[in-house]
Amino acid sequence: MNTKRIAFWIGFLVVLALVIWGLVVAMNKSSAGANANLGAPAPITAADHMRGPAGAPVTLIEYGDFQCPACEAYYPIVEQVLSHSSTTVDFVFRHFPLPQHANAPLAAQAAEAAGMQGKFWEMFDVLFQNHADWTELADPHQIFDGYAQRLGLDMTRFKADIDSPAAKEAMQRDLAEGEQLGIDATPTFFVNGKAIENPQSYGQFQAIIDAAAH
Repeated sequence: MNTKRIAFWIGFLVVLALVIWGLVVAMNKSSAGANANLGAPAPITAADHMRGPAGAPVTLIEYGDFQCPACEAYYPIVEQVLSHSSTTVDFVFRHFPLPQHANAPLAAQAAEAAGMQGKFWEMFDVLFQNHADWTELADPHQIFDGYAQRLGLDMTRFKADIDSPAAKEAMQRDLAEGEQLGIDATPTFFVNGKAIENPQSYGQFQAIIDAAAH
């Protein structure tokens, strides 16, 4: 492949990435202000999945959908925020699988099944980092089994837990609460109990967290 062709494909991929991010931004702007009407989420309990130091000054809650392209786009931004604010932020993820995403409920159940073995966040990362590998599958059970095996989980237990009433109820509990709040899109973020409009960049997100920490 000659230099001009390599340059063409690099340019094409850069433009494609910008277009995809532009669509995410446009979707967020189209719903700007909608989150202002949302109430406060339910208090955090032992049933929640939380990362960060107990008693941190900032609590960030995301209602998300593992199959959602916008959630995938925000995943690295949220990870960057958490890395920068590791001592000041508690992060809670609650499931909100959208009806148009057929594989989202099972992905949530896979995370819950991993969580039953103490590896919710490891499965959380794998699901987002390998988003394109499973989102369009007719049945992602096999690939989720592969992720569980990669994480060193007890496979007999994982295969039973992923379709268990406990995993489904955990997902449905979050979904029902999100619906009661009036959430209709993902991701939806709350900072210290208050819904925020989705930031358009890492810098904007970090500024919101920094302001809440002081």
